Amino acid sequence: MPRLPDKVLALRARLERKLGGFRGHVDGVIGQELQGWAQKPADPRLRPRIGVFVQGARICETSANIHRQDLETAGIGDGRYGFAVPLAPELMRLAEANGGTVELRILAGSTSTHLGHQKLCDGDQSNPVRHDSALRKRLYASLNLLSDLARMAPPPPLVPHRLSPQAARLFGSQNYLEPTRPLPSPMCAYTEFVRYRNRVDSQFDPDARPAELAHFHKFYLGAYAPMRRGLRVPLSAEAIAWLNEPVIMPGQPHHLSRAAWAFLLEVHPILHTMDFSNPDWVAWATYWWAINQVQAIGCEDCLVPEDMIATLAHVPERFKGQPWPLSEFMIRQHAETPEFAELALDTSAGRRDLTCALMILAISRPDLLRYLPETSREAALAPAPSQEARSTLSLRSLRAPTALPQPPSPLARFCESLGLSLPVLDRKTYAAVLRHRGFDLDALVFNTFTEEGHRLELARLPAPEGEKVDIQVIGPVRKASGLGQATRLSAAMLQDTLARDAGLTMNTVDFSLDNPAPEGFNAERDVSDYRPARVNLFHLNAESIPLSVAYQPDVMEGAYNIGYFYWELDSPAACHHLAMDLLDEIWVSSDYGVSIYQPHTDKPVINVGMSFEALPEIEPAKARAFLEEKSGIPKGQFVFLTTFDSFSFVQRKNPLGVLEAFTKAFKGVPDVRLVIKTQNRTRVQDPVQMRIWKAIDERLAADHRIILIDETLQYGDVLKLKKGADAYISLHRSEGWGFGMLEAMNLGVPVLATGFSGNMEFCDPDTCWLVDHDLVQLTPDDYIFVRPGQTWAEPRVDHAARQMRAMKEDPLELARRAQAARRKVQAEFSEAVIGARYAARMRDILAALDSAPRIGPETGPEDGTDWRASA
Repeated sequence: MPRLPDKVLALRARLERKLGGFRGHVDGVIGQELQGWAQKPADPRLRPRIGVFVQGARICETSANIHRQDLETAGIGDGRYGFAVPLAPELMRLAEANGGTVELRILAGSTSTHLGHQKLCDGDQSNPVRHDSALRKRLYASLNLLSDLARMAPPPPLVPHRLSPQAARLFGSQNYLEPTRPLPSPMCAYTEFVRYRNRVDSQFDPDARPAELAHFHKFYLGAYAPMRRGLRVPLSAEAIAWLNEPVIMPGQPHHLSRAAWAFLLEVHPILHTMDFSNPDWVAWATYWWAINQVQAIGCEDCLVPEDMIATLAHVPERFKGQPWPLSEFMIRQHAETPEFAELALDTSAGRRDLTCALMILAISRPDLLRYLPETSREAALAPAPSQEARSTLSLRSLRAPTALPQPPSPLARFCESLGLSLPVLDRKTYAAVLRHRGFDLDALVFNTFTEEGHRLELARLPAPEGEKVDIQVIGPVRKASGLGQATRLSAAMLQDTLARDAGLTMNTVDFSLDNPAPEGFNAERDVSDYRPARVNLFHLNAESIPLSVAYQPDVMEGAYNIGYFYWELDSPAACHHLAMDLLDEIWVSSDYGVSIYQPHTDKPVINVGMSFEALPEIEPAKARAFLEEKSGIPKGQFVFLTTFDSFSFVQRKNPLGVLEAFTKAFKGVPDVRLVIKTQNRTRVQDPVQMRIWKAIDERLAADHRIILIDETLQYGDVLKLKKGADAYISLHRSEGWGFGMLEAMNLGVPVLATGFSGNMEFCDPDTCWLVDHDLVQLTPDDYIFVRPGQTWAEPRVDHAARQMRAMKEDPLELARRAQAARRKVQAEFSEAVIGARYAARMRDILAALDSAPRIGPETGPEDGTDWRASA
């Protein structure tokens, strides 16, 4: 039996740690999140809830329901036990007051189990968080949030968002792969996009198997939504209605919704006691759905039907007519929250304080307000002077009729008893605080809906402000990746050739949703908030364009929108077609890119090229010394270097092919070395790639001449590694562009490369040692988004080995081609040359926009034609 990867073995070792029937681990801070996992082996379909505490105060909580491939590979159920807590400013501020450390606990009803501690930041241990009672600990985070928001200027009233024509396409029923057949209801373009992008199209095929509509939407809500880390996933009005439809049980007086039923089948305690004729059971099941499960999937705004709200807001007979009546929800919250035990429900004061406590918790979770009796909500916010204050007011009323201060509300007094004194906490102030949270107190609805009734994250986001700029570049500006580098280069070239020379205004925005690359290792570039723009250049691959529409402010309306794509296969992926429909034009870096997209769209596909980052000269001796120190290579060796990001798929980068060619070329040759420089290897969780890495490890163990560096380096250090090598090698199966090869050529380093795909824009027999290849069809495991019939190159290892020997054995030819390559790239791919190509196309677009008559942001020119077509 093959040995499991060390990462999997380490995970299994952690399983010995039992946590009150649970098992799990706090992995630590990764990116901008606190990550870990938790599972209950006795009930593997349960998704535990995780609380973050500071000195016993529950600051926030989340569900352990994110799929992690490493957990699944380690045999931990279906792998959906990961959690990720965003390091929001409020959390960091509260942690800082506790020395920077938080505690994580697994929450289970009225109990909790310690999972671990995590240091988030430096803090002041001498400034402890003040807690006067268990009740204050439970409300601490919401009290702080209330204090902050109540002191801010009140936001404007919430209004439904009007969809732009581009955003509206997310909810269309067009089937891009089979245009004659609309998507089956309630699928829409965005959910169909997700079906392909997340590679579950073979698992769920609602068109061929209609019964799988429900299974796919269960995946969409239960697996895809948690991956969005709190962002609201798009849901059409039709899908919301469909998911909220009651599932009629014959002969039963009560029903649950279609969405609730889909998840109820995973919850054994509720399922095994099912009795729809029992109102208490119905209330229990409804409470589980509306309070726990919908928050876990981020759908508390849209997937709790009115009848469920009524069930939880119902006031039992014993509390009707009493001051501060309690609803079914309030009774259950009291029973399941140990910190509420001090509030006596048989007294008016106890019920009043419970109402106020829940209204404070509602600052963090506004949907809870739906389940409080309206009379109690309003009473908590109304002026309510004390008996002493009433006497004082009565005496004052006998004197001169002066303006009297408004007495504090019960909620204000309750906050005061917990140490929070606010100048005013009346209904107006409380409603303004909730508007900051995107919730309307009068209508009891979130601002996540469009005028058409669709649910969309962008509906929550403010429209771009400020004067309209001519060009706006949007992409992963801060990421240490090829795409981040391309975004920075494009912004710089446009700035140099248009903004400075032609006086056009520019704006650069960072957008990197789902981009796992680290930040801060490359050249810095200033970024700003979104602005209205005449032209938007989305430096995002096609599979990310729909995300940019759904999860960023609506910048597309009224603008000419360009997508700059990189793609490696010979035709678009199924998840690329929605992006092509959303845009007005596509830019690519090579003729290979044009050949991919132009046959599949009527939009312009323009090869504008790409450049390289111009940096100061690197002294060869210092670069060589850096390479030898970093890799431990002795002097006097001939060094081949290959570099790639592990997130770019080892199947495509083909390091195994490099290893095979190196071994064939230099069997028994002592004075040659191969350095493999990668990053993010330990974060790769795909089983296919993990098997390839296992094979790479075996080769490394068998040949001391092969060195692996797995580290994210500063960009300048990566260039020093390349400059210090004798030759750069890329036996890729396909490249959208090939920054590694282009940079090596610019540094004067000889390059050996597969003679296929985007790199052929700058590689030829005079500048590069090209390797012959065969075109082969891909299997689904070879790469992402593979469609039947797609091809890429299989480099011929024997030819690669001969070329590597030729490089080592002919130093004169090595130097000649390296010099020719450097001349070529500096003459044809400098920022000035590529910037001129950008500028020429952009000037044509702007001129066309200036000349096209327009009568409105949607209607186009007066003659009825599409104003974008002239661009």
